[in-house]
Amino acid sequence: MRVGSGYDIHRLIQGRKLVLGGVIIPFEKGLLGHSDADVVLHAVCDALLGAAGLGDIGQ
Repeated sequence: MRVGSGYDIHRLIQGRKLVLGGVIIPFEKGLLGHSDADVVLHAVCDALLGAAGLGDIGQ
């Protein structure tokens, strides 16, 4: 059995949408990032890539 572990972090800032798990959350701040900054989906992708032995989402 292979196991993957993933995480992602971004800073909260004014003027961006907050997206978690593909869902837009009504909040006055959002996460800063080059993409949608969805830390939930990015962490899941990172874990899947790690379990498959394919590096991480940042590569």
